[in-house]
Amino acid sequence: MSIDDPRIERILAAASRAPSVHNTQPWSVHVHGTTLDVRADDSRRLTHADPAGREMFISCGAFLANLRVAARRESFRPVLSLVPGDGDPALVARVDLVPGVLPDADELDLAVAIERRSTSRVPFEDQPLDADVVDDLDEAAAAEGARLVTLAPQAPERTVLLDLVRRAEEEAGRDHTGRVEQARWVTNDPDRPDGIPVSALGPASDDALAPVRHFGGDTLSNRAAFEHRSTLAVLTTPGDTVRDWLVAGQALERVLLTATTYFVHASFATTVLENPATRAELATALDAGVPQMVMRLGYSPTSPRTPRRPADDVLR
Repeated sequence: MSIDDPRIERILAAASRAPSVHNTQPWSVHVHGTTLDVRADDSRRLTHADPAGREMFISCGAFLANLRVAARRESFRPVLSLVPGDGDPALVARVDLVPGVLPDADELDLAVAIERRSTSRVPFEDQPLDADVVDDLDEAAAAEGARLVTLAPQAPERTVLLDLVRRAEEEAGRDHTGRVEQARWVTNDPDRPDGIPVSALGPASDDALAPVRHFGGDTLSNRAAFEHRSTLAVLTTPGDTVRDWLVAGQALERVLLTATTYFVHASFATTVLENPATRAELATALDAGVPQMVMRLGYSPTSPRTPRRPADDVLR
């Protein structure tokens, strides 16, 4: 299927640059005129690690955030309606592209950041982010209805989080089904348009308390010392419904795009949230809503960008 309007084609290409769990890209779009129906693609859900679809819907939320930013670059005013479960469990949102004014400088900065943003799985500089950067990231999350809880190096909650990450990773390492599912999304195929290339995994940590996800490609010969003072952040929402997950995804991407404008990279520790026990313990320790994403934020070399499906493949 092709798109007659090149503006919408550019919008979908930019939207598809959104991050997603294991780069599964679990979304599809139905275009009718200037109305876009965004759907979750359940065939791309991690059925073992994500049985309720929480990470799938967060990924779709990130796609929606990019779509909105890209639409403004094309001088559309995107009118978003979240409609999860409205008679169609796969339909998550409808976006009407209404003619609008030219984008302002801040909107253009975010649009440019879509192409520059990438996940970094290498060690960061061993220092926290400046306070003014953290304030802007906090505001970005709040603007989307979520909260970004940043944990300073000396914060007691940080110690709790690191211990929970370690526990979750150890338990995941003993979960054969989970390891097999994860391995399906790690690839050596240079032509594959989804999944995580082995070259993008980065080294394994030689420190059990580093907040990084361990992939099947980790080997004893590919290890590195990770930092201890980079900024750790937990994105939370008031509730834990599908709508909250979509809000979390939009807030996550707005935080990541804002971070990119400061040349800040992010890396994710999702295993701790895929384990119901460690997720519940983290929520209790933070007492700041429901945790939806855990990330390291800091300065590092730019990592290779993971592949994306072409816009035609995203269309229903």
